[in-house]
Amino acid sequence: MSEVYIVDAIRTPIGKRGGALSGVHPIDLGAHVVKALVERTGIDPSDVDDVIFGCVDAIGGQAGQHRP
Repeated sequence: MSEVYIVDAIRTPIGKRGGALSGVHPIDLGAHVVKALVERTGIDPSDVDDVIFGCVDAIGGQAGQHRP
């Protein structure tokens, strides 16, 4: 990859342990974000090679992933 572009940024809703989003898998939340970015920007999905996600406040199955 020789060129990098930051197209836009969208965040998912903030959830809490046992809250309304507790049954939603992080991959499904990410899919909504990608779909919204495609709709918002009009970018052709076939032009995208990589997508980088960040997680600021992980809970549940994603918590503690940085720890040994």
